[in-house]
Amino acid sequence: MDTRRPIKDTAEPKVLSVAFNNDCTRFACGLDDGLRVFRAKDCIRTIKEAPRPGHGLAIVEALDDRYAVLVGGGRLPNSSPNKLEFWDLVEKKKSKELNFGEPIIAVRVTTKYCIVVLMDRSISLEYSKDPETGAITLSTVKALYRTAKNPYGLCCIRGDSLALPGETPGQVQVLTLSSKDKKVFKAHEQSLRQMAMSRDGNIVATASEQGTIIRVFSTTDPTKSTELRRGLESASIWGLAFSPSAYFIASTSEKGTLHIWNLRAPRASGERSRQPPEQRKRNSLSRVNHDYDTISHTSGSSSPLPGAVATAAGGYMLPPPDLRHAPPATAPSLTSIFSGMAKGTRSSTSIEFTIGSDPPNWQGQPRYTNTTLPNGQTAKLKVDNVAVPGRPDGKPPKGVIAWDPEGGDRRLWIVEGGADARWEVFELADDLNTGGVRVANTGFRNYLTRQFPERS
Repeated sequence: MDTRRPIKDTAEPKVLSVAFNNDCTRFACGLDDGLRVFRAKDCIRTIKEAPRPGHGLAIVEALDDRYAVLVGGGRLPNSSPNKLEFWDLVEKKKSKELNFGEPIIAVRVTTKYCIVVLMDRSISLEYSKDPETGAITLSTVKALYRTAKNPYGLCCIRGDSLALPGETPGQVQVLTLSSKDKKVFKAHEQSLRQMAMSRDGNIVATASEQGTIIRVFSTTDPTKSTELRRGLESASIWGLAFSPSAYFIASTSEKGTLHIWNLRAPRASGERSRQPPEQRKRNSLSRVNHDYDTISHTSGSSSPLPGAVATAAGGYMLPPPDLRHAPPATAPSLTSIFSGMAKGTRSSTSIEFTIGSDPPNWQGQPRYTNTTLPNGQTAKLKVDNVAVPGRPDGKPPKGVIAWDPEGGDRRLWIVEGGADARWEVFELADDLNTGGVRVANTGFRNYLTRQFPERS
């Protein structure tokens, strides 16, 4: 019997980018050693690829479990950051490569369009389909749109509706790709830092670099608007997302706080009490104030949670929780949002999320390097991180947020990148005491570590 100790595994790869696909069923990660794609609802990996092992991908946008758009980056790029590659991950081949002559800041893909974001303009492309095999690839350029400087790669697309920064800092332009319709309006005095669009494309939300106010606009009539207050201190808004029916909007920031606003008009004080007791009970939170490591039962307990499945590691794995909350019947009307909410409304509920403990040299490089000065003396020079697209400060992607499309406006996820990569689950429930809503962290997973026994 071989009793030698196994060679220690190498360090986990670093996550350079995190992005949810357009329908929020998958999230894709660009690593310094290839890419990973996970199911959003349970963080189960579906794809693990390395087009060039040991080389980094700074942008990975997955259309589904077959097609993805890749852009190289990191300390040892997979390819030039100017080049966009369209990959068929089933056939394991690159079907298209486009060189834009300058670094690509962001990419957004839907089943109909691919939007490439550059520093001061964005380009929309369409697909072509092979009549024999049915495989698709990138085809023709549809249009080019001028924008202000866009270092954060802001771009939202829903159906044929596209939202981009305007040509003047603080402006927003909303375009209809199937026609020449275009609306431009002033959202902030400062440059934009974050942007989100509702699933139906009727509402857009923006935050400036100051980060204290989030403004919500109707895309059909931008004069209809309201504003939400995140806080009094300036903060960088990392994530912004509408719930599936646009009942709620959530944001994350460098403060490490998840804020959620209820966009519905306030209900009458007695409406809550008129609900049947069983309905109130069903809408209450079933689990609060617990962190479940890798979605396992909290340590120290002698019995697993109902429905938990034992793992080979000796813990328990919770399957995706059943929907315990009935989804909203209808989306809130634009009138109720813009007339029923007072300007400067504070968040309905908030909670801390885990930013992680990434070291300053999170990309794995040495913190300092020695150099010889002209006088012959030796000096130490700090080695900076390589800035990744959308994060010009050189910090890892954090606070990437999405709502569960099947969660009835009650479940959302936050994904962190960097050296401390984590997927967290949050759930909303009606607060029986206040008549409002409250949010709780119901689990997390460190998604790059090995989660399940490998098959022999």
